[in-house]
Amino acid sequence: MLEFAGYDMPIQYTSVVEEHQAVRQCAGLFDVSHMGLLRLEGTRAVDLLDIALSRNIRKLRSGRAQYALMCDELGGTLDDVIVYASGPAEFYVVFNASNKLRDLQHLNSIMLSQQVRLDALFDDASIFALQGPKSFEILARAGFDASSRKAFDFCPAEILGIPVQVAFTGYTGEKGCEIFVSNERAVELWEGLMKAGSELGLKPCGLAARDTLRLEMGYSLYGHELSEQINPIEAGLGWAVDLNKEDFIGRAPLRAATERPQREMVALKNTTKQAPRAGMRVFDRLGQDVGFVTSGSLGPSLGYVVGLALVKAGSEGPLSVEIRNQKIPFETTQRPFYKKA
Repeated sequence: MLEFAGYDMPIQYTSVVEEHQAVRQCAGLFDVSHMGLLRLEGTRAVDLLDIALSRNIRKLRSGRAQYALMCDELGGTLDDVIVYASGPAEFYVVFNASNKLRDLQHLNSIMLSQQVRLDALFDDASIFALQGPKSFEILARAGFDASSRKAFDFCPAEILGIPVQVAFTGYTGEKGCEIFVSNERAVELWEGLMKAGSELGLKPCGLAARDTLRLEMGYSLYGHELSEQINPIEAGLGWAVDLNKEDFIGRAPLRAATERPQREMVALKNTTKQAPRAGMRVFDRLGQDVGFVTSGSLGPSLGYVVGLALVKAGSEGPLSVEIRNQKIPFETTQRPFYKKA
């Protein structure tokens, strides 16, 4: 256990590799209740989200979810979020734990109308992530048929007789869902899911395995690939920025970043065991310092080390990372690092 954003967080239960491989091969259950769940209600809720976020929320249909960025006036990233539409006038948003109070304050500061109600469920709801190829089979054993559900669906349900909201989203690259449940029923739900999945190899998983799983997929982590100093275009998330929208906070500088890129996120791999770590410097083929590593680790499913780095746009490879005063060459590649056979 370690402290994170004011919470005691499970980093690992057994071992990072064991938990990582459980998610890739069968299933893992994560407690991500530290993240911030917000409910928005009212006829102007969609207007507020549309001005605050990079995606066109007006196109989001009820029963669907969408990944989006919340930016400041300079285009810096305040947070990356997922928005869930439960109806035309009701939405949920999940914030990163370390940002949730600031995010709530930010939305309140740009409130367009009294016709929107913001209900922070930070202390009322728990969130569990059930991830892995056997996750739907576990849900079926727990009384919920998810066989017809697609990625980014969102629906109310009952699991083990407990009322929940289920989002078919995740942070591992595997089949699965995230389950929102009241705190009063959270322990009951966790224990019931673990029992339902015990014969199928379900393991409780900590944040360390969650990090190696997301890194193998090349997914961004706030505070590493995204920050107020790193905009979504630099992070390689231009697909989640709708510059055709009439307006949203940060639109003009993000358009400029698209037209005149200064930095870019690159994916690095190396067959040695010398893992790049956040903050390590990156050099181009001429030995010039062109940027820094944002994340790096051994990929347990890959058998080699991988990393992401923010470097000067157009840096000439091969690139190298300074590790223990040595410049170690790395191959540049495409995300995701991990691809299913």
